[in-house]
Amino acid sequence: MTFTGDLQNDLAALGLQDWYLRLQPTIEQRSADSAHGDMPAWRAALQALPTVAVDDPELNADCVRLLQQDLPDEKCQAVRAALLQLAPWRKGPFNIGGLHIDCEWRSDLKWRRVQQALKPLSGKRVLDVGCGNGYYALRMLGDGAACVIGVDPTLLYLMQFKALQHFFPAVPAHVLPL
Repeated sequence: MTFTGDLQNDLAALGLQDWYLRLQPTIEQRSADSAHGDMPAWRAALQALPTVAVDDPELNADCVRLLQQDLPDEKCQAVRAALLQLAPWRKGPFNIGGLHIDCEWRSDLKWRRVQQALKPLSGKRVLDVGCGNGYYALRMLGDGAACVIGVDPTLLYLMQFKALQHFFPAVPAHVLPL
């Protein structure tokens, strides 16, 4: 399982290709099974996510929606079971194919307060320090950011973002374990 995905291509598109070579060893070290005792269980949760046909996410909604069509009950239960292995979900809310992920923090309320101060985001490159599970990174993409790179040392948040990524096509948003 790779934790850098399209990061190399996205950094190259920004003229920052040298950063990939600098960051990649640290990312691999920080995301190794030995980095956290729960990492093997979190990886298993990601591997348990069912295969689904991805479509364009709705990133500019208060509740970020991934998968426009509702999941069949069987897949919905499998997704729910896997995502519960990645609890607690602090930032959100999210909706994955009709499955609502209720989070501890109503990040949509904070987003409404700061959104105007960040505008215009169209075409901007954003570094989100302390990004959590990427909720705000996805919202910034929804507002037109060209690329959002989030950094957060909390490995659970990295795994939550990886779970979310399972349900949408490649977008220029990344959560790095730094």
